[in-house]
Amino acid sequence: MRLTLPILILLCTACCALGAAYPTDAADPAVQKSMDYIRSCQQADGGFAEPGRETNPGTSWFAVMAIVAAGDDPHTWTVNGTSAIDYWKNSEEASKPEGTAELGKMVTLIAAVGEDPHSFNGRDYLSDLKGRMKADGQFGDFVYTTYWGLLGLAAAGEKTEKPTAWLKSQQNEDGGYGWMPGAESDSDDTAAVVMALIATGEPKDSPAVAKAIDYLRKHQMDDGGFNYGGSSSSNAASVAWVVQAATAAGEDPSKWSKNGKDAVSYLLALQQTDGSFNWTPYTADNPCGMTARAVPALLGKPYPILPGQKTPSLSTPKASATTTTVAAPTVQTTAAPTSSAWQPVTVTDDFGVSVTVAGEPRRIVSLSPANTEILFALGLGDRVVGVTDYCNYPAEAQDKPKVGGYSTVNIEKVVAAKPDLVLAAYGNTEEVVNHLRNLGLTVVALNPDSLQGTLRDIALVGEATGRNAEAAALRTSMQTRIDAVTATVGTTTERPTVMHAVWYDPIWVSGNATFQNELITLAGGKNAFSGIEGWQIVTMERFITTNPDIILVNSGTGMGDGGTDMIYQYFVNEPRFAKMKAVQDGRVYIVSSDIIDRGGPRIVDALEEVAADIHPELFPEAGAAAPTTAVPAPGFGAVAGMISLLGTCILLRRTG
Repeated sequence: MRLTLPILILLCTACCALGAAYPTDAADPAVQKSMDYIRSCQQADGGFAEPGRETNPGTSWFAVMAIVAAGDDPHTWTVNGTSAIDYWKNSEEASKPEGTAELGKMVTLIAAVGEDPHSFNGRDYLSDLKGRMKADGQFGDFVYTTYWGLLGLAAAGEKTEKPTAWLKSQQNEDGGYGWMPGAESDSDDTAAVVMALIATGEPKDSPAVAKAIDYLRKHQMDDGGFNYGGSSSSNAASVAWVVQAATAAGEDPSKWSKNGKDAVSYLLALQQTDGSFNWTPYTADNPCGMTARAVPALLGKPYPILPGQKTPSLSTPKASATTTTVAAPTVQTTAAPTSSAWQPVTVTDDFGVSVTVAGEPRRIVSLSPANTEILFALGLGDRVVGVTDYCNYPAEAQDKPKVGGYSTVNIEKVVAAKPDLVLAAYGNTEEVVNHLRNLGLTVVALNPDSLQGTLRDIALVGEATGRNAEAAALRTSMQTRIDAVTATVGTTTERPTVMHAVWYDPIWVSGNATFQNELITLAGGKNAFSGIEGWQIVTMERFITTNPDIILVNSGTGMGDGGTDMIYQYFVNEPRFAKMKAVQDGRVYIVSSDIIDRGGPRIVDALEEVAADIHPELFPEAGAAAPTTAVPAPGFGAVAGMISLLGTCILLRRTG
């Protein structure tokens, strides 16, 4: 089996487009088809979303930016008399942004449509944004909140000296920027900072801009595209950001090439016949949003986009990445040695697909942290030949070859690992899973939706790998511990209200139909936000008035155990929360993000910890989780890691 056709198509398209005139004209068929597709995404409320999905501010913001970039007026984009701007006035979610980044985006949008951010829909958004700026110029607590605040100020023509100076001070030694102070650099955040700095008048040849551009050029992928970090695949969002940043810096991104493939051609190769853009060559994730990101990049319009904005004067880069031409990869998969005792087994995975494992799996690729933990728990660690960038437990997993992010699986790296079994997950997207199957790989997809679902999947992996006995023993051990917790909490009728916070700025909570809700219930508590479906944002007012008895927060930055427990620090130190019951009673507890957010063997550890936090009187030997004081640890794409928990929701809080 050879992986050639999709890559050859992509390479041929890219090579044909290499060196084409940039920027693309608004009248170009590629842009016109894109705009037609975006128009098809407009909903009855004036906002934008894929058919069958709810309108959301993230996609709608990018759609408005694309409309303005193309020289059109969003006020004239209407559905039954409701315009694209009416959505931002009428939608509760859109018109009342909770987060600092979202407020910066709102000011940028208002300026982009030619209205006054000091007086839009009866609110002074600009003053609200300026109120989020600290004395040193930082907006909120992060790099991403600051560059969005800075873009908002620049779009509104406000003074920007302080936030500009603060952003420049956060540049890493490699020239790039991470999503928070001390975080490892990544292409998305670096590109966004470049645009923000230049929007404030920072010279294009200043040391800060030059170093950032050099970082981006050095991180161009072999296919000509860019990713958000680690071993993830190139994607439309990252490429669009970098193309815009290069344009802002006065460079021609169509001349940024590697292996004979350039960034603009990579982006164009993702366009489909209906005008939409895929996220990667193999996946279509929010095509409306991806298309809206691509349009400004193709038109040469960096953020902040303003009415009548001209493309910066471009020049050919003085130095470029290697342009050595290489042949398309032709990876040959080979079957691993099979035990003579092995008998083919057929299992039904969580996608409802019947999968036959013909030979004993000797080379296994895991595409989620939970899958990896199950494999190691069953004694299969020595057979794991590929994991995601987020597979950090047990420690041995970190030394395994990386095959991409959670939702940006690097197909070529998966195939190159020559697996005889791939353990996929729902978050990898159905398109990726089906693509791997179409390549002839044996793929078993897992999607545990509960503790019992986790136990079921452990049995499934045991059956698919010939480790039935080990799986049965692990399941029995876990069930015994679950029963012990439920029996203990069953001795009391007290059910304190409990909130689980995934993030802040804005505040994200776990509602019903989540692992966290189930853990809270089994541990003898009542979810304070059980009326919310899945993971959602709650307003500051709603959080305060709900006033839960107990607040559980994810450890670290919310995406892992490394770094300062900033979510905890926020809830215990925010002055507006000082009179809340949980804060006054000292009942704000930290739970390891890795155990409470993964459907693996350690989910029982989370249950026991949550039970001890809710009912310390019943579990005196456990003790409450104490806050840590570790310094921020650099780690790429930390926010992107939340895809394993929230889909792409929280990722939008950064560059979108």
